[in-house]
Amino acid sequence: MLEPELKDIWNNSSRTSQITFETNQLIDELNAKVSDIQKKIRNRDLREISASLFGILIFGYMLYEIPFPITKLACGFSIMWFVFVIFKFKQSKQQNMPAKFSLSLIEQFEYQEATMQYQANLLESAAYWYSAPAFVTNLIFIVGLGNPVDYSWSNSIAESFLPLTINLKIMTIIALALFYSFTIWVNKRAVIKGIEPLLNSIKSMGQQLKKE
Repeated sequence: MLEPELKDIWNNSSRTSQITFETNQLIDELNAKVSDIQKKIRNRDLREISASLFGILIFGYMLYEIPFPITKLACGFSIMWFVFVIFKFKQSKQQNMPAKFSLSLIEQFEYQEATMQYQANLLESAAYWYSAPAFVTNLIFIVGLGNPVDYSWSNSIAESFLPLTINLKIMTIIALALFYSFTIWVNKRAVIKGIEPLLNSIKSMGQQLKKE
């Protein structure tokens, strides 16, 4: 074998080793990012489920205590909405499981891609299944609040935080509209800044591994 051929084999061999090393390093970095965002998602799911359970208790009490019919109806809708939210985030929790080591590397990346795509869709559609229903049920709740005197009802604790006057109702509705608009913006920003770049990296790395 001629000396130039030996040099070519050596150079090609070195280049292959370098590519393999760089690929492995990128995979490790990507897995670390996926693990970090999955941890944040698990914390979010736990926080939302806990808040929903607390919400069921609060609105269950108000359903029992408050005499206004429309507000009672809104309390019932709110409880059903909280149950739905718990169901949604339990689904998210199931989808957010780490990839099994028994899967091949390509299959693990496909699993990660499906997981991140699910989370992106969940946040993108949150305006329809999270913010809008919550705002509507709260709106019905507030509009349905009447004059306690008309119902011979007295509860100093409830009356201290319920918006019973017209001005307080308007201010509360505006505050809720701003809050849920901000929630929609936060969710969309989380997709654009956090999940989409990671999802694109996963797709790119998966395609690269299939070519190799």
